[in-house]
Amino acid sequence: MSELRVRLEEAPSEDALRDLVSRARDDGAGEIVVETTHEAGDAWIRAGFMEVSRVLVAEVGSLEGRLGSEHEPSYGAIHVQSDDVDAVTRAVGQFVPRLPGGSTGSVVLPPRDGWTTVHDELCDREPEMLRRLARELSDRMGAFVVATGAEEGSVVRYVALERGRVVDEYLSVPEHHGPLPPGEVIALGANPRLMARLTGADADTIRAVAKTARAPAELPPADELFASLVAALALPGEERGYQEARGLPGAVDLPR
Repeated sequence: MSELRVRLEEAPSEDALRDLVSRARDDGAGEIVVETTHEAGDAWIRAGFMEVSRVLVAEVGSLEGRLGSEHEPSYGAIHVQSDDVDAVTRAVGQFVPRLPGGSTGSVVLPPRDGWTTVHDELCDREPEMLRRLARELSDRMGAFVVATGAEEGSVVRYVALERGRVVDEYLSVPEHHGPLPPGEVIALGANPRLMARLTGADADTIRAVAKTARAPAELPPADELFASLVAALALPGEERGYQEARGLPGAVDLPR
């Protein structure tokens, strides 16, 4: 099938989409391939496009340093603000097989305090897949979703999404994975007031727990910080990843 390939760095508008369709029709193309920025990518996905590849950049020195070090395992959870465990299970069954990396299984836990929690083996191994699955579930279900995770035994993160759109993000050491512009460092600090409104938690408690630092050593150990953060956000459970979740009462196990 022939394709129209374009590079567009902005989010799509109605006029831009109509222009692309018109150009594709004129060229006899059956597909439109758009190369865009990371920031605009979610908007293109919402417009009907599917992510099929990525272009990634790494500093040589930073990559070399990571190759020479050993990291503790990562783990995480996706909390969907819904009691409809069947709908969450169906969505997990639909989206997880599409994730690159080959998940060996997922677990959906029964609703607790208005939240249905999802754990996945691949999302434990690859924190970026945790974020991606959270976005897919939030968008598909039109729900508020919070993904929480401990990465490499060093840092803790949460990503809050409303209908597939990120509304808040926190990373305990914003520059743990490499230098960032000052604005992005600030953006990776928690918004306690917003998260309190969306989760029903206490803003002061969130503020006291969700602190940022220049290095992991300046904060509590990642496991401890993760448990404290989950509690501060009034989210259910302190289970650490897929393997622990499989043994919990009422767990819906989805092996692959």
